[in-house]
Amino acid sequence: MRRWSRPAAAERLLFPLAALQAALIVPLSLHAMLGGNLAPSALSSPSGHAHELLFGFALAVVGGYLINRIPAGALWLLGAVWLAARLLFLCAPGSAVAALMNGLFAALIAWYAAPQFLRAAKRWRNRVIGPVLIALSLSAALYHLGGVTAQPLTVHLTLLLFALLMLLMGGRIIAPAMAGAIERAGGTLEARVQPRIEATLIVLLLAALLARPWPGGQGLAGLLLLVAALVAAVRLFRWQPWRVRARPDLLCLLVGYGWLVVGTGLLGAAWAGGTLPFGTAIHGLTVGAMGTLTATVMSRVRLVRRRMDPSREWSTPVITALIAAAAALRVGLPFSEAALWLAAANWSAAWLLVLTLMVRVSARH
Repeated sequence: MRRWSRPAAAERLLFPLAALQAALIVPLSLHAMLGGNLAPSALSSPSGHAHELLFGFALAVVGGYLINRIPAGALWLLGAVWLAARLLFLCAPGSAVAALMNGLFAALIAWYAAPQFLRAAKRWRNRVIGPVLIALSLSAALYHLGGVTAQPLTVHLTLLLFALLMLLMGGRIIAPAMAGAIERAGGTLEARVQPRIEATLIVLLLAALLARPWPGGQGLAGLLLLVAALVAAVRLFRWQPWRVRARPDLLCLLVGYGWLVVGTGLLGAAWAGGTLPFGTAIHGLTVGAMGTLTATVMSRVRLVRRRMDPSREWSTPVITALIAAAAALRVGLPFSEAALWLAAANWSAAWLLVLTLMVRVSARH
C-alpha cells in the first residue's frame, strides 16, 4: 500500500503516453480525412482530429508538467482514464461513456493542477492559470454535450485557452532559463517575466476569448490576436535570443515561442481578414507552437529531473527541426496531399524521438 500512496510526478506516465499518441494520431487522422478506411471514423473530421490533439495529447502534457505530486495509485488511475477516454472516443465518439471519460480526465487534470494556482498564487497573473485549467476541463465536456454544430466553436475557444496557457507558461519557463544561462556567461538579463507585457497578453487573450462566440465577434477576436502577436514578439525580442547561441536547448524553446507569435498572428489574420483559411492558420499555432514547446519542455523536464544537462542532449535540435518542417509544410502547402503526408511523417518522427528520449533517460536512472 505504501508504494501506491507514495507521491510521484505525473510526467513519469503522462509524458510517454502523450508522445506515443502524438506520433500515431496525426498519420491516422490524415489517412481518415483523406478517405482511408484503416483509421477510426472519429478521426475523419477536423473536429475529431482537433479533439484528440487538444483533449488527449495537449491536456496530458499540461497534466504531466503541472502535477508534481500525486499518489502513485492516483497517477495510474489518471493514466487508465486517459487511455479509456482515447479508446472510447476512437470507437464510439458520440457515446455517453466516451463523453463521460473524456470529461473525467479533463476534470481530474483541473482537480490536481488548478488548486496550486488558486490558493497559493499571490499575483493575479498567476491565479489566472487556475481558471484557465478549469475552463479547459469545461470545454472538454462542452465538446461532447454541445453536439456537432457546437464542436467547431468549442475547438476555437479551446485553442485560445491553450494559446493563453502557452504564452503564460512559456514565459515562466524561458525567462529564468535565459537569465541563468546569461548570468553564467557573465552577463545580466534585465527583462525576465516582464509582468506588464504578460498582463497585457492575458487581457488580450481573455478579451478575444469573450468576443469570439458573439455574432460578428470573430473579427474583433482576430484583431485582438494580431495585437497579442505583436506584444509577444516584443517579449521574445527582449529576452535577447542572440546571447544564448551556444545553448541549443534554449534556442529550441525560443523557436517554440517564436512559432507561438507566428501562430497567434496567423489565427488573428484568418479571423480578422477572412482571406486566410482557418485550417491553414491554426497549424502555426498547433503544429509549430504547441508541438515545439511541448516537445522541448517535456524533454527538458525529463532530463533535469534525472540530473542530466539539457544542453548536451543531441535529439532536442533534431526534434525542433522536424516539427518546424512539419509546421512549414502544413502552413505553406495546405492543399498538397504529398506535403500533408511529408508533414505528418516529420511530426511522427519528432515524437518518436521524444518517446525514445523518455525511455532512454528513464532506463539510465
